Amino acid sequence: MLSEIYIKNYLLVPELRLPFERGLCVLTGETGAGKSIIVGSIGLIFGESAAGLEAYDKNKPIYLEATFSPSPDKELQSYLQQINAESNDELILAREISVSGKSSYYIGGRKVNAAVMKGLKTLLIDFHHQRDQQKLLSGAYQLEILDRFAETVQRREDYTAAFRKLKKLQRDLDDMIQKQERQKQQLELYRYQYEELENAQLKSHEDALLQQEYELLSHSLEILELSQSLNQLSFESENSIFNQLSHFNTQLQRFKQLNPALDNAAQALLEAMEALRSVSSHLADVSDSLSYDPSRLAELEQRLDLINALLHKHKAKSVDELQQLFQQRAEELNAAQDFDQQIQMLSKQMDTDLQELLNKADLLSSQRKKAAQKLAQELQSSIRRLGIKEARLQIEIDKISPAENIQSDPFSALTESGQDKVEIRFSANPGSSLKALSAVASGGEISRILLGIKEVLVAREAPRLLILDEIDAGIGGKTAEMVAECIAKIALKHPVLCITHLAQIAAQADRHIAVEKHSDEKTTVTLRVLDREERIRELARMLSGKLTDAALRHAQELRKQ
Repeated sequence: MLSEIYIKNYLLVPELRLPFERGLCVLTGETGAGKSIIVGSIGLIFGESAAGLEAYDKNKPIYLEATFSPSPDKELQSYLQQINAESNDELILAREISVSGKSSYYIGGRKVNAAVMKGLKTLLIDFHHQRDQQKLLSGAYQLEILDRFAETVQRREDYTAAFRKLKKLQRDLDDMIQKQERQKQQLELYRYQYEELENAQLKSHEDALLQQEYELLSHSLEILELSQSLNQLSFESENSIFNQLSHFNTQLQRFKQLNPALDNAAQALLEAMEALRSVSSHLADVSDSLSYDPSRLAELEQRLDLINALLHKHKAKSVDELQQLFQQRAEELNAAQDFDQQIQMLSKQMDTDLQELLNKADLLSSQRKKAAQKLAQELQSSIRRLGIKEARLQIEIDKISPAENIQSDPFSALTESGQDKVEIRFSANPGSSLKALSAVASGGEISRILLGIKEVLVAREAPRLLILDEIDAGIGGKTAEMVAECIAKIALKHPVLCITHLAQIAAQADRHIAVEKHSDEKTTVTLRVLDREERIRELARMLSGKLTDAALRHAQELRKQ
């Protein structure tokens, strides 16, 4: 239940601390007095939009705080544990809206995000606005009511999770198929390139080694001729270079002792002779390894042409780059094969998950059908107690789409809430056929139907704060008394905060809070708990607009009743 509200710098309220108790608490006041301030502040605490909100003092932040005594409800306690919130005797929820409009949320003084507060909202409070009349006309809201009555909310959430999983699986599969189609032509190119490079059987640095061999072999005849000529001139001719150097070396040896320079010259001449021998030896080694082979030369030329053509075609600088391209194409082709396997796996998973989803949907449908008749009976009884004595009500459940459509297009026959569409059919008058609420129910009738729904549901659900925001539109006289008795009955189990213009409802309250607007230098709104005498006067004002003796007597009679 709600224990206390604290408001600071919100709309026309500079500061307010208001305690609450169990049972029925009503807020009353003149039209435009600001009765919705409490309801609005609670909504803001639980994450409603603060767009366009004005502070009492625009230079200061708005601070809103609500203290709850949490019930032992398992779902609530589980959520509090999940968000690491203390679930002792008090649960203090707050929101601060800075001058710049930025919001901060707190639970027990610990900062949390808006999503956490929104998650708490449905576990702690149940809002009932005048605009819910329009919601009641929608099949989605009627289905939600049935699920709450049938206690299939958790089963529906499990189904919804499975539905979203299947939907994501379908999106992933569609994306893969589209990607496969887009890559089809590209993969053909990759496959051709892979086969081309695979057939080439390229080796690392092959181009450089082959080019070197080609250059050597193509000049082999010149190298052999040069080697033979140099060897002939240096060693084999009658007056060879080596013989001449040897002669001069012998002559220098005679004089090397006479001058160091002559000794150096003789030594250099010996080194030149040795170098000449080394040149001859190297040339002999090369000549021995060389043999002019036109077929090998043609083979090298053909291989180099292939490599150069591949380099040019693939805009590569070396064989190593071609090998990297080959590896890349191999990986891409393997990935494409994996892609095919993934598509097959996803398709099989889709079939499996769809069957599981259909099983969940069938189970939901079965439980809904069992509960629908009982809900209709209880709701009809409640509405009749609320003054529509000849009311008849029926809940029809039908498939969204024929069963044969499910396999071909499951998402045309299934939604996040299942495979069912629900319609509440109603008649207020004897002899009239049952029709959709939107076709036959008046505003006052819809208000009472909504209240009847609340009465039926609260008997089956964990206690939450029920907020009734001016749901008495189009109601008066004896009907107002019936509505008041219904709200009072609900308040025996669920704490109720009711904003009303009806004295009959206010008279039933366990606590009565008056909302008053004061216009001095700056308009302000105050809320105060009324004592017994003040309540009588407020009821009289609500009855007649004036504090006449007749109105006061009528107010006292209402309180006695």
